[in-house]
Amino acid sequence: MRHDASSDSDVVLWRSALLAREPGLTHGVTVGDYNMALTTGPDTQATPARRRRACEALGVSFDRLTVGEQVHGARAAIVTGSRIGCGRDTPEGRIAGADGLLTDEVDVPLMVLSADCCVFAVYDPIVRAVGVAHAGWRGSAGGIVRRLIASMNAAFACRSMRMIAAIGPCAGACCYKVREDVVSTFAAAGHDTREIVRMHGGAMYLDLEKSVRLKLEECGVQASHIDAAGICTICSGDFYSYRGEGRMGGQFALIAGLVA
Repeated sequence: MRHDASSDSDVVLWRSALLAREPGLTHGVTVGDYNMALTTGPDTQATPARRRRACEALGVSFDRLTVGEQVHGARAAIVTGSRIGCGRDTPEGRIAGADGLLTDEVDVPLMVLSADCCVFAVYDPIVRAVGVAHAGWRGSAGGIVRRLIASMNAAFACRSMRMIAAIGPCAGACCYKVREDVVSTFAAAGHDTREIVRMHGGAMYLDLEKSVRLKLEECGVQASHIDAAGICTICSGDFYSYRGEGRMGGQFALIAGLVA
């Protein structure tokens, strides 16, 4: 499946070709040396300005940009009312404990951050609701995919079979070496580790993208409705990578929101 990167001023965005077909939705993943984090990486004092420019490039309001705390958990929060705009420009304002965000309100851009973890967006074009989530190995094993889909179904009467999903760049199975305790955590949570763990040179490598894709399918999202970047953040050089850069690196962002 073809994907493309587009540029608006200094903002370069990766977009899913599948989601880009939907006129009611805007989305993008920031590419390159463009730190979207407020607390880590280079030039954090300029992060609010970068976030504003990214929102402008996507045609949504920076003032209504909403961010979760991201604790590597499985909580998904509905974004409405006073939650709109939380975490936009200060880390203290983030929605506490949330790794997933969902809304059915227009011009409420939802943002999740990453530096190797999986980020993904889900959209129901019939009821017009969108959700995003941050899924590291803990969140993926812990059920963030199921929680986000179930929350959208319950809150907005979404239906999994008509949802469209896009999985952004993340640590790939080519590079994402993990320990036995990680594999055991997935197995204990009911994941088929034969599908998501590769062996190479006696070491185990996790296919994080596939773990998210399989859980989307288990939740009822059709395989043909799931797009994936297929880009490894560790070795591509196009995205921030904690494995590659350590604590000195920044974070890229997935932003998705409904438009009129």
